[in-house]
Amino acid sequence: MEQPNFVGTYDVGEHVFFFFRETAVEYINCGKSVYSRVARVCKKDTGGKNILSQNWATYLKARLNCSIPGEFPFYFDEIQSIYKIPGETRKFYGAFTTSLNAFKRKFKEQATSSSAWLPVLSSRVPEPRPGQCVNDTETLPDTVLNFIRSHPLMDSAVDHEYGRPAYYKRNILFTHIVVDRLRFNIFSTEIEYLLFYGGTNSGQVYKIVQWQDHNKEPASTLLDILDVTPGEPIRVMELSHQPHKFLYVASDHRVRQVDLVMCNRRYDNCLRCVHDPYCGWDKDTNSCKSYTPGLLQDVSNSTQSVCDSSVVKKKLIVTWGQSVHLGCFLKVPEVLTSQTITWYHYSKEKGRYQILYRPDKYIQTSEHGLVIIAVNEADSGRYDCWLGGALLCSYNITVDAHRCAAPGKSHDYQKVYSDWCHEFEKYKMAMKSWERKQAGYNKSIILMMRFVLCPQQCSSRVNDSSNQNTHPNEIFHDSSLV
Repeated sequence: MEQPNFVGTYDVGEHVFFFFRETAVEYINCGKSVYSRVARVCKKDTGGKNILSQNWATYLKARLNCSIPGEFPFYFDEIQSIYKIPGETRKFYGAFTTSLNAFKRKFKEQATSSSAWLPVLSSRVPEPRPGQCVNDTETLPDTVLNFIRSHPLMDSAVDHEYGRPAYYKRNILFTHIVVDRLRFNIFSTEIEYLLFYGGTNSGQVYKIVQWQDHNKEPASTLLDILDVTPGEPIRVMELSHQPHKFLYVASDHRVRQVDLVMCNRRYDNCLRCVHDPYCGWDKDTNSCKSYTPGLLQDVSNSTQSVCDSSVVKKKLIVTWGQSVHLGCFLKVPEVLTSQTITWYHYSKEKGRYQILYRPDKYIQTSEHGLVIIAVNEADSGRYDCWLGGALLCSYNITVDAHRCAAPGKSHDYQKVYSDWCHEFEKYKMAMKSWERKQAGYNKSIILMMRFVLCPQQCSSRVNDSSNQNTHPNEIFHDSSLV
């Protein structure tokens, strides 16, 4: 090993597997480079009798290949975390999936210090095959021990399943990963989903789901981004399935418990709810619930109209000349900020057309809403907001132009005068309510100042309150550095 950095160890059958990153000896002639490795050693390995008497006699290692495919593949060479689903013996999950057959391939060797690393011919490999488990490693012949001492490295890298990562993103350092598997039986067909939880050095957890399409090809999408330990790198992550499904996350100063099934607490619309395999949308109550048969679910996004019937269609009556704001979110979820959201208008004159933003008429808000400036009769009609091929929200606008027209009869003048008097009274009441709130706010400011300037005897109560957890799911919080 060359300056190894271990990230995980697993006991599988008659072997122990080590996952680490190290300086690549086979690349040293071209400059220093770090490769990710998986190494294997037999549990019964006690070393050789004379040769390798103080070392393992079955130790082998291979490179882990995690890359984006293409004519010039982009490699992710430094493994940060590894995870094995309990009970699974053939796959490991990191930023990649590996197979255990890598140690049955060709060995790699370097004839001299200035030579290139090349594969070893099969005819030169002694019997029993180096790295094969035996009852007593001290009985291995010297030819096998000498070979494995000089050829611990396999020629072929261990490729990830499906040939590409489940998810990757620029400028993000994933420090840990855990994986949950969900299986559903729908109409006698078993469907499997893998949920990846990737912890980052900024305290966020990325939630990714992976599945196979009808052609057995892999597909994945980012479901959610959770701010678990903001500003603090995640050091440890573990899954617990009993009695409930929880994710436990630890940073240097706190440990937090996160419920894996947070349907109604994370998703307030059908579109996001149906993509999470834990959840399903209830059309009767317009709410997101833990999935049971009968609820709407479309993890693979194969039925883009699945939520159309659940979209709330709002009606607005606006006065001619005023500006109106249309929006689908109070705050756009971070997971949707990079996606394209488009507004369409259905009018009697033009039919359906896409809204093109311009400062004098249509303005896009920071939350992907739409502001229509100085509405007139031509602006009436339906406005739909689309995310890709899915409908997010819909508005039907009616422009009331009569309120701004001059009355034609004396009776009409009296009615308009009465209406405006009523409106004026409403404004007066609103102003008084605002003034009362402002007075209460100013009073609270004075109380806060008194609290800050309180005598020394108040300090004990302040200290007591500061020790309380600041997060509802916080199990432990070390505030000594605050």
